[in-house]
This record gives sequence, C-alpha cells and structure tokens, in this order.
Amino acid sequence: MGRGENREGGRGGGRGWGLGVLAVLLFGAAAYITAVEGAERRLYSTPKHGVDRFVQARGYTLHYVEAGAGEPILLIPGAFTTYRAWNRVLAGLAPHARVLAVDYIGVGDSDKPEAGFGYSVEEQADVLAEMLERLGLSNVNVVGASYGGAVALNLAARYPALVGRVVCVEGGALIVPEVLNYSKLGRLIEWPLLGDIIWGFMQSGLFDETTARSVMGPAWDGLSPEEKREIVAVVSANIRTSTRSSWMGIYRAITRRIDFAHALEGLRARVLYLYGTESKYLDVAEMNARRFERSNARIEVVPVPGGIHDLHLQYPDAVAGMVRRFLATMPAEASAALRIRADAPGRIFD
Repeated sequence: MGRGENREGGRGGGRGWGLGVLAVLLFGAAAYITAVEGAERRLYSTPKHGVDRFVQARGYTLHYVEAGAGEPILLIPGAFTTYRAWNRVLAGLAPHARVLAVDYIGVGDSDKPEAGFGYSVEEQADVLAEMLERLGLSNVNVVGASYGGAVALNLAARYPALVGRVVCVEGGALIVPEVLNYSKLGRLIEWPLLGDIIWGFMQSGLFDETTARSVMGPAWDGLSPEEKREIVAVVSANIRTSTRSSWMGIYRAITRRIDFAHALEGLRARVLYLYGTESKYLDVAEMNARRFERSNARIEVVPVPGGIHDLHLQYPDAVAGMVRRFLATMPAEASAALRIRADAPGRIFD
C-alpha cells in the first residue's frame, strides 16, 4: 500500500515537476530569444563594447552586439562590413541608448546563405524587420552606412511601425550603376581559377592595410596610429568572416540598380542624410540629396566638409554626436543643432 502510494505520488509529482520545467524553459525562450545555433557558434572575436547576441529571423541566424540601455538604436554597417565598423560610434551612443549593432545576412557572425537569398536591400530589410519584431521592439531609431543606409531607408519605408527616425551615412534610395561607377574587379572573383587566386590573396591578410588606406582615402594621413590600427582590424574582420559566395552576393546587389525613391515620398519617419564632400561616391550622394530635398521635407540633408564616404570611420565621435542631437531635437530645431563648425569639420558642433 505504502509503495503504491509512493509510486502514485511519484507520478503526480513528476507531472508537476515536468510542467514546472516546461514553464521555465518557455519563459526563458521568450525572454532571451537567443538561437541555439548562435550559442554554439565560434565567434570571430569578442566585441570591444557590449555583448554578443543572436536571434532567428526569416529562418536565418543573425548576430548583433548590444550595449547600453534606453531607447533602441539599430546600427547597420556598409557593404561587406561587420558591426565593428561602428565600434567608436557605438561607444558614443551606448551611454545614452540601447544600441544594437548588427551583422546583416552575409557578413560577420551571421548566416551566409549560398542559395535562396539575393542580398538585395529589400531582403536585408525584411530580415531586420523580423529581427526587431522577434525582439519585441518598435519605434526603433535606425542608423545605416552606405549599403546599410539604403537598407535603413527601405526598412523605414516598408515597415513604418517599426522605425522611429533614420540616419543615413550616404547610401540612399536611388543607386544607379553608371553613377556609382563601382570597381569592376569584383566580377573577377566569380571566375573559376583567377577568382580562386584573388580570393586567396584577399583572405591572406597581406592587403589589409592597403585596403584600409583605399577605404579612408585622403583621410588616412590625418588618422592617429591607434585609429589606423583599428581601421585595419575592421577591414581584416570584414574579409576573414566573409565567404566568397556571400561577398559576391553583396557585390551583385550593390552593382545593380537600386531604386525605391518613390516609396520615400510618403515616408513618415524623419531622416538625417549625411554625406562627405570628399566622398569617392559623391555623385551618388548628391543625386540622392537632390531627390530628397525635392520630394520629402522630412529628410534633412547635411554635407560634411572634407568628409569621405565612410564618415563613421573618419569622424566617429562627430557622427555619434550628430545622431544624438538629431534624435533629441524637434524638427524645427534640427538644422541649427546639426551645424558643423568650419574650423573643425565633422568633429565639433555649435
């Protein structure tokens, strides 16, 4: 009798214990939304600021780094670039906001599909929209650079409930191959033998500093030795974490015509569009700036004197400051708040 009661009690207790464990597991899954695949991944390196996170979106595993607390800001890097390009900007924003610096699909520690994903601006925006939904976020301020700037604008145009304000460091809603005039050498990577050789050299690390110098252009000589080392490390991480197929996917996406400018005409989000007057893609930036100024008064265009294409690498403190001021100001105050002093272009503000 006693043994029977123990067995019955054991079965009843087991059911209660099992339900309790299940509830804890479900609660934990809902609270953290961290993909199992992400937890098992070997990361390229630990973040300089913040902590690594993973989330599933549209069937893909996305990696991002999170730092700070408060209103959310999503940082989207440029073409072929990991979240590390935002390191110094992230450090300037994290004391004031909850910052999520993402590796979009194809770069860093996020998935790099070889088929079924075209790496278009729209596809990247779709994945990031589901990421924000999975994290329970809305009214997120989004900052994007170059290709990431186009993704940020597309996200705002097509998912208005998810986006608060947008800051674009170049990029745009209209990118025409003839105007972009992007290097044709990227196509050689697709070639069977020559492509293998070029890709091997790219991943060897022998040309990291040369690539960094090319990215920074005329700004390179004005950088400190520490800044140069950091940018070389960013470039190194970009190529080391890439795959040949994902690199080519992004290359094809940015060298085809991108045009969703019409979708911005009814854009509700306020936008700050920054571009450098010394940018190697100045023609693209000015084409977008003219279009924005004609079609939507909610888009504030600010040229940065002496600035290059990658303003966030050249003037990270200034970009962080401009983002903070833009997000904090009312529309009528924006122009005055974003003036750049001529004696220190991009670094110090009135």
